[in-house]
This record gives sequence, structure tokens and C-alpha cells, in this order.
Amino acid sequence: MISDKAKVFKALGDPTRLAIVGYLLKNDHCACDFQGMSGKDQTTVSRHLKVLHDAGLVKFRKDGRNVIYSIKSDQVRGDLDRMGIEPQDECCGRETPSGQSKKSAVKKSYGKIALEGGGCGCGTGCCGDGKFDPIQMSLSIGYSEDELSDMADSNLGLGCGNPGALGSIRKGETVLDLGSGAGLDAFLALKKVGPSGKVIGVDITKEMIERSTRIAKERGHANVEFRLGDIEDLPVDDGAVDVVLSNCVINLVPDKRKAFSEAYRVLRPGGRLLISDMVLLKRLTAAQRKDEKLMTGCVGGAILKKDYLRLMEEVGFRVENAIDDEGVGKMHYDGYPVESIKIVAIK
Repeated sequence: MISDKAKVFKALGDPTRLAIVGYLLKNDHCACDFQGMSGKDQTTVSRHLKVLHDAGLVKFRKDGRNVIYSIKSDQVRGDLDRMGIEPQDECCGRETPSGQSKKSAVKKSYGKIALEGGGCGCGTGCCGDGKFDPIQMSLSIGYSEDELSDMADSNLGLGCGNPGALGSIRKGETVLDLGSGAGLDAFLALKKVGPSGKVIGVDITKEMIERSTRIAKERGHANVEFRLGDIEDLPVDDGAVDVVLSNCVINLVPDKRKAFSEAYRVLRPGGRLLISDMVLLKRLTAAQRKDEKLMTGCVGGAILKKDYLRLMEEVGFRVENAIDDEGVGKMHYDGYPVESIKIVAIK
């Protein structure tokens, strides 16, 4: 239990402080992030944060010149959850893009890539010299030459790992690919499930769905389908799939908790979630989070590893393995504080 109940209830009785706690339940924040909230100045925000700190609800740490606030402990987080205080998706709405604007930016960026037949989505530095090579990009993040040998039309070099290699995909299983793009991971999974299995790809970008569907028809694949949809609200029935794949996509999703919850919903008991994604090594600045190029490049929307794994566990997943790969960040992300993480989780 939180120790001093009277102090806690007084701290939470103010709408501004309650909102700050909601934002901190979602992500750690620099004190400066809260200055745009309801027109509050720095002095007022600092006073509110001090009240929350004195009540034992939040803690802070120094990160260079910034002061970063977070919920004090897992116990406090649990107490707040039992009190019915919910995480808030966006801090200081005037300073960061809304969920819908983020999705619009993703559709625009990846729709262009689908039409042009290749390019840089995830990876802010990979197009810097104008000589982006999807095959070399994919080889550098874990695909083999054999896997890529007949995948030129579906390999746009947009991943940050090879999720299908993280765990066994068996014949006859049903596999769902979240953010399936042009279909690379879906088609590789199709080879593993065989004619008795099925693969479903879901993507929010119409042009990607049209491209992957065309490729499937040209190859004569009857047991793969691509559905236009939002992975925060999957067009898939409850308990319908054995394996969920996702490659460098969850970082693009505004409500990551909802995306994980949806993945959990559609998996059968014992089903596996295999993810490659980008996570932060340290917090970004407010300007970096607002930068549309960084957001569509799999940096601006990324969160800290501990928050990523916590969200997965909170919706019910048991994380079986989580492997860091800082090499991907160093090779393809222009020195931004990100790394690739490879995760196997079980429902």
C-alpha cells in the first residue's frame, strides 16, 4: 500500500497532478514536457511535481540537463491501477502529434514506398547516399541469402530484424503478420506452414495491401491473404492464430498497449508472439518526438525497452526471451539512441 494515504489523495485531488500521473503511467517524462499542459508555466509545473514527489508517487533522475520523472515503483504503479487511474496516451497534446496524425504520416510515407518499389521507412540514415539496397539492408538485420533469393518484389528493406527466425513456425499453423507491408515475412512464413497452414497479413496502408495481394496472386498462393486494418483493432477473430509476427511496426503505433492487447486476443492459448522492433536506449527530446521523419523512421515513436516489455506483460504475455541488438541502431539509425530488440513471448 502507498504509505501516507491522506497525502496521496490530496496530491491526486488536483486535475493537473492527476493528468501528470496518467502520462507518467504511460511513459517517463522530462519535467519540461508538462509545461504546455493547460498553459501551466515552469514554476507551476515544478510545484505540482514536488507535491507528487513528496506524496511518494513519483521519482526523478538527472539525464544531462534534463530532469526525468517516472512512477516511483511497481508497487505504486499497482496501487494507482487499483485506484482506477489509467495511463494517458499523449502528453501535452500541443507538443506531440496526435494518434491520428501519426497514423496519417505512416500511411503517407509507407504508401509512397509501396508505389515506388523500395525505400527507407524504418532507418533514418539508410538513404543518405541515395544508394539504398533492400537486399543488403535485409542481410544486415538477420535474413539469409536463401530466404531473400526469390523475394525481390516483397522485400522493401523496411525491417529491423527477422522475426520469423526467432521461434519455430510449424506446418499447418495459422500465422498473423502485424504491419505486413509488401509481404516479405508473410511469404517466408507461408513456406513454413505449408499448404495445410494459413498466413494473414494486416497493414494500415492501402498501397501495401494492394502490392502484397498482387504478389500473392502472381505467385498463385491460395492460403495467404492481406487485410487492410489497424493493428490497434485487428480484423481477426479471437483465438484464431497460432503465431503473431511483427517486424519494426509496434514502434509506429500510437497506442502500443492496445496493439499488444489485440495480439493477445487473437492468439490461441499457448500461442507465440515473435517481434523485432526498435526501442530507446534513453529518452528523446520533445523536438525529436515531434519530428515526422523520425517518427515514420522508427525512432520518434519508440519507447524505452523496460516500458515496452512492461506493456506486453501487463496485457498477459509471458516474455520468454528478449535479445538486444545495438548493432542495427548503430548501422542504420544515424547515432540516435535506439537499438533493435528481438522478443519471444507466450500467451
